[in-house]
Amino acid sequence: MRKTAILWSVLLPLAVCLLLLAGCGTAPSSAASSEEAAAQTAEEAVPEATPEEQETDDAGQTAETVFPDPAGAATFSYAQYEEAALRAQQYWYADMTTGEMAHRYALVDSVAASVVPYESCIYNDQLLRIVSYGEEGERALDRIYAGTDLLVEVHFYVEYQPERYYQGPQYGDGLTAVYILVPTDTTQPCEVISGWYSSQIGEKMPRPGQTLMAEGLTIYQSRMLLHQCRAMAAAGLREFTSPADWTEEELYRYLYYRGQDFGIEADIWQNAMSAISNGNRILTIDFTAENDWSGNQRFLSAEWPGFTAENIETYTANLGSGAVPGYNGLHTGWQISWDGDELVAKLNGDGGYSAQEYRFQLCDGFAAWNGRTYCVEGRPLD
Repeated sequence: MRKTAILWSVLLPLAVCLLLLAGCGTAPSSAASSEEAAAQTAEEAVPEATPEEQETDDAGQTAETVFPDPAGAATFSYAQYEEAALRAQQYWYADMTTGEMAHRYALVDSVAASVVPYESCIYNDQLLRIVSYGEEGERALDRIYAGTDLLVEVHFYVEYQPERYYQGPQYGDGLTAVYILVPTDTTQPCEVISGWYSSQIGEKMPRPGQTLMAEGLTIYQSRMLLHQCRAMAAAGLREFTSPADWTEEELYRYLYYRGQDFGIEADIWQNAMSAISNGNRILTIDFTAENDWSGNQRFLSAEWPGFTAENIETYTANLGSGAVPGYNGLHTGWQISWDGDELVAKLNGDGGYSAQEYRFQLCDGFAAWNGRTYCVEGRPLD
């Protein structure tokens, strides 16, 4: 009996140890199975992303986009780079100074250009956005890689005409750049593929040191004054204190000439509603200190019938013969001086003789570009 008790006293602790050892060996296996099951369940709960749902970067490329090795991109000689830069520079300058929108700009200069290689395009986020639009094979990026086009960055300095600011320009004055594709086939035209990009910091104002028409005027006021004088002289306006003093033909002639500074085509005056809206805007800017130049009926009422087709034909035929004596278009000289609080602009005719003067007052406006001159009187001197 004692032997049996001793045997159990030895075997019982041993059995307990075996059970504990068995438990220690199986616990990690159970935990791993639970984690695998949970992970499998979570994986099944998330559907596979569609191509449209794949994360994209700022350039619109998928995260897995792989660009061709830059080493395989078309190469060009230094002379070809120079030629492409010159073509882009000439194309942009001509478009800015003689194109349809040339009336917008008072100054375009400091135009310079440089070719941007393919490698720079794919490593620059801004450039990559610009050249990545379009379908595969039609994108500017693909054309640059293949060598059918070169990408040229054109830098320039620009100042708007003051009239343009009343129409809300998309860009401001100052140093700017655009990107242009230049085909290697010289029979094909250049193509602007970007908006204007500017790294200029601070307010974009005209360059200092430019010639002012009179002491105390800003560049904007000086330009506005000169444009107004030219339009009134070309229209043959002599003695008046307000547009209300003009004949219908004089009104048409002034709107015709002055409208060109605002980029308004001649056919706009053949539509009564357009003529009323644009006519009131121009006349308010040029002959009052009011800032409600848009949508008012100060000079032309809603009942104004507009210019008849017959009268427009007659007025247009007389455009070339009704100017103020001594007026010679852009070559006309003007003598500007102060008389009290009024600016006096005298037309310099042949031999220094002046047959006409126009008097102006200043409107400070609510911003630098909005400061302008407005005419208060026309007076013949002959």
